[in-house]
Amino acid sequence: MPTTDETDFELLERWRDGDPSASNELARRHYDSVRRFFEVRLTHAADDLTQRTFLACIESLSKQSLHTSFRSYLFGVARNQMLMHLRSSSRIDGLRSFAESSPERPSRKTTLTGVFARCEQQGLLLQALVELPPDLQIVVQLYYWEGMATAEIGEVVQIPASTVTTRLARARELVKRSLVKMKLTPKMHASIVRDVPGWTRSLVDPRGRRPSG
Repeated sequence: MPTTDETDFELLERWRDGDPSASNELARRHYDSVRRFFEVRLTHAADDLTQRTFLACIESLSKQSLHTSFRSYLFGVARNQMLMHLRSSSRIDGLRSFAESSPERPSRKTTLTGVFARCEQQGLLLQALVELPPDLQIVVQLYYWEGMATAEIGEVVQIPASTVTTRLARARELVKRSLVKMKLTPKMHASIVRDVPGWTRSLVDPRGRRPSG
């Protein structure tokens, strides 16, 4: 039986050796986060892609030495699964085309499992996040929702930490521009723009905390 002090990589090794209890423990620790990673943009394929990600982790054990944490390893595999899904389905000509035209792109009314829009501000922000290009949306999710450091995220998306920081700044700017296009009341607009990071984190805070205003 797995113990709480076993590392994720140790569990992965035991799963590879045929211990189903190790796979169950890994899923307990990380399944929801990985599913949420896919669900924002590939809503209908989220469960399948999440399962494929965990199975692919076993096959990619030789690459774990390239990552400083299990999470960066896991989400790196998840990112690869996303890219393979997009390419094999022939839905896009590059990620940006997908952001504009994919039939799997969630509607603005989509309610995501594990993403809780508990008030109007959160619903509007979620709408703005869905509009982001995938390369920016990924770093936003990992940074604000999963609490990963820029260095970890850099390992996931294979870019320097400084570039992650640049993408986060770009994403915040695009979110603000999306909010302007929504023609919100001045009070509503100011409420979100005043603390975009706080509102972003609040979308997946299980205790339901959110910025005031």
